[in-house]
Amino acid sequence: MIDATEIVPTLMALGASWLAALAFIPWARRAGWVDGGASERKRATAPLPLCGGAIVLAGVLAGWVALEYFGRAQARFVPGRELRELVSAALGREVTLWPLGALLLAFAVGTLDDLLEDGLRPAHKLAGQAAVGAVLALPLVMAAPHDPRAWMVLALAMFASCAVLNWINTFDNADGAASGLGCAALLGSAPFFAAALAAFLPFNLARRGRAPRAILGDAGSHVLGLMFLLVPAAWPALALPALDLGRLVLVRARLGLAPWRGDRRHLAHRLQARGLAPATVALALLAISLPAILWSWLGAPLVVLAFVLALRGAPAPAEWVRPCVALELEPAAADERR
Repeated sequence: MIDATEIVPTLMALGASWLAALAFIPWARRAGWVDGGASERKRATAPLPLCGGAIVLAGVLAGWVALEYFGRAQARFVPGRELRELVSAALGREVTLWPLGALLLAFAVGTLDDLLEDGLRPAHKLAGQAAVGAVLALPLVMAAPHDPRAWMVLALAMFASCAVLNWINTFDNADGAASGLGCAALLGSAPFFAAALAAFLPFNLARRGRAPRAILGDAGSHVLGLMFLLVPAAWPALALPALDLGRLVLVRARLGLAPWRGDRRHLAHRLQARGLAPATVALALLAISLPAILWSWLGAPLVVLAFVLALRGAPAPAEWVRPCVALELEPAAADERR
């Protein structure tokens, strides 16, 4: 017998994201909701619609509404339930989280960052990301304001939100990399989350030498990061984004650059420099993450090994050389944001 609590939300998410893509992409072009420009931060080679976050969010919300209609009590996946059970086990009592509020705030912070010509200041952006985690854990603190453990969970949620949102945000530097990883990692444990990403993915990949029709933008990467945070079963797939950002922080520190300074030293850029097509790069990154997706934390060592081998197999021109101003302003790949 077909389980409506799983099939219908998944189909609703898939259909809503696809319809949203058809509607939002041409509208975004007309409204000027695009990346690109002459500023240092917006360095895309062509104006690309930044509506990926709205497209994915539309699918997630449609699936969420369907889930509520058909009964969340019987559903195998409920957004935030797995995380809530994890926190409840740690505290020894039932707790409540606010995943929907956190998701909407993540989208708002990312959208504001997209709309500003040079984005939010790093400190302001970090504060917004921390606020996402605070909103997620707010009901826990409101229910037990005198429990120091509740405040500790709030602090951990704020830290985790900053970490995961930045891992995904910086990993979204190549067409389809972040959305493809999210789709694969969430497929088994959060099907209607994965469906929303699957509907967007074809619009996020370059086709026959043409740029993608839309990109996630910071709104999309923040929404995707919060989706990861809500699904502990998908956390092992974050190993590759964490490794990529961690390596870049070390490289930039050695060069005297700020850790948030954008460049083309990501693994995806090194694979592109080897001549791989955007879709091939996305598949290669997914293949590196596959052990963690299939075998959870047991596969993490294989991800580390594959990451190191991929770095050694791809060229690294001027890896440790501080770029001159001319190179810093050189147009990046179509989806380059970080």
